[in-house]
Amino acid sequence: MTRDETWGGGFLRFTLVVSLTGFLGYYNADGFVSSPPVAILVLQILGVAVGAVLLRAQLRTNLHAIMPLILVAAWAAASLLWAEDPTTALRRWLIVFVPGLAICALAAADPRPRQTFRWVIALVIAIVLASGLFSGIVIAFWDTTIPENALRYFLLDLNGWKFGVAEGGRQYEIGFYIPRYSGLTSNPNSMSLFAGIATIALAALAQPIRGRKGIGFALVTGLVVFLLLLSGSRASFIMVVAGLFFVLVLRTGHPRIARLSVFLICTLTFALYFVTWSNGSDPQSSPAETTELSEKYAEAVESGEKYEAWRIANQVANLRHTEVLELRERSNAWRIAIQNIGKAWGTGQGFGLTEEMVYAPHGLNMSAYSVSLSVLIETGIIGLIFVLIAWLSPVFAATRHGPSMSPTVIAIVALLMGLFVHQVVDNSVFRYHWAHFIFVYLLGAGARLSASRASE
Repeated sequence: MTRDETWGGGFLRFTLVVSLTGFLGYYNADGFVSSPPVAILVLQILGVAVGAVLLRAQLRTNLHAIMPLILVAAWAAASLLWAEDPTTALRRWLIVFVPGLAICALAAADPRPRQTFRWVIALVIAIVLASGLFSGIVIAFWDTTIPENALRYFLLDLNGWKFGVAEGGRQYEIGFYIPRYSGLTSNPNSMSLFAGIATIALAALAQPIRGRKGIGFALVTGLVVFLLLLSGSRASFIMVVAGLFFVLVLRTGHPRIARLSVFLICTLTFALYFVTWSNGSDPQSSPAETTELSEKYAEAVESGEKYEAWRIANQVANLRHTEVLELRERSNAWRIAIQNIGKAWGTGQGFGLTEEMVYAPHGLNMSAYSVSLSVLIETGIIGLIFVLIAWLSPVFAATRHGPSMSPTVIAIVALLMGLFVHQVVDNSVFRYHWAHFIFVYLLGAGARLSASRASE
């Protein structure tokens, strides 16, 4: 490997560090504090620009590998032509696709893809463990607690500098409460997504326990799984189940089952959207129960009992909901989204404009809680087809060369499918979010490793 290749791979890693850790931070009395997005974007552009110069020969050779993502970006750019707010749409397109395409291209040209992948997973694991440790320290020694909507901030005070974590607990109907902490991320769901990614990757890379190294691997895996369970995130739990299923079928040499499962997951995804849309309104609580709790909430606010007011507010939000099974606000968001898809089902209404075009007219400040529905709204059925091709083509490419696969390839396939399942109920991908940059990196790394297998 030449010196340019070594340095090029180093700048890819630098860009990935910025793309993951740049979104980390802490809470203070005013909310979440993290690096300015402009600073993150500048460092990303710097990293990929230098990396592209150093790996220019490999980029020319492997450019075809990222063509599916280029088609997604091109169609999303075309949708700006008929967007009602093309300026906002263009700004969002630039911050999502410029660094995203560049990271994907560098990953596809990476001279050491397996080593880089393991390094990225080690970084994700470090973020999970550091977040768990940070949450534990704050919860053990906090000085101040501040209720804020459905969250509660726990803050430490070091010589006037207040910092800490947010708690967004979940009250189950059986009376069981799980306190969920944000760690170094912006919310408990982000913390759980990091833990879910780490869990799937560790399962794919696991080897028989031998010696101290094996024991250390098992201990780290146990800690990551423990933090995942504490997160209480149903989306991450389902993601991990899906990812572990693909790890199992691929490690046991059944790529055909993996390919068939991709079609099954896609079918179940759109069936879920249809059933949710056709089921009508959300369940409602009884008026008497709501009135009683509202009176208690007013009394708590009047007497200055902030924690009690926060607790009752959460109880009202969870009335008559079986948290394990219900979609809650996602159900309403999906129905509104599906009703709006028909306005421009073929070409969409403009990339990045779901909130403004769909929810703002209803007085709502929310997202579609689904990548598939957001893509349909913004870029239409054509855009969705391109997205599915980009997302799933590495899976089919990796499984078409026979049952023998390296642990790294298995991990990438399992992570792509696990992330696909997670994004059925979330929309962090194709947004300026660290999960999007993990996604585009996996696309590029998967294409690079598939090309290597094909040439063997």
